[in-house]
Amino acid sequence: MARPHPYNFVHVLLPQLVWRRPDAVRRELSDPALARDLLLYVWDKAGEDLAPADRVPPRGLRLSWHEVAGRVTALVHLPAPQSTTEAHFAALVYDEELGEEPDEADDDLPEARPRYFTLEATLGLSTDHGSPTVVGEWQGDYHHHLGRGPAGGRPDTAEAFLKVLASVLGPLPGADVPYMRIVRS
Repeated sequence: MARPHPYNFVHVLLPQLVWRRPDAVRRELSDPALARDLLLYVWDKAGEDLAPADRVPPRGLRLSWHEVAGRVTALVHLPAPQSTTEAHFAALVYDEELGEEPDEADDDLPEARPRYFTLEATLGLSTDHGSPTVVGEWQGDYHHHLGRGPAGGRPDTAEAFLKVLASVLGPLPGADVPYMRIVRS
């Protein structure tokens, strides 16, 4: 059974925050100092109503930016999962191309919500090649499993997860984009 602290962070609080204030959260995540503060704040909120023994330290919690199939993608690195449904990573995928900022000129349009993906630990035997995972996507209140993910707990798990996302997303229509590249860490 998933520990409530990491579960609340990945599956409840982070997606709610990102979808409630998409442009503001994106701007905060774009600043390394603000990103760290925001992630730690949400992590603390996810555990504030839990008994001290149920709280999990944010060891490994950080953010890196990537381009995936032409889309700006914020990859949230999470503390190592200990149970099913706990995630290795969460990815916020913005439909704008790299370098394209949200249009602030038209305040009448709703803010574009990013797609929210997870790479979750799942049942199965861990091997020397890593632990089993599943790729998920949250769409509002609905969580969809998109199939098996890359082996978890390996040095190349993040890159392999981003490659899976690239194949799920496909290239932007009419865009001549590389398959995937790291923008900044």
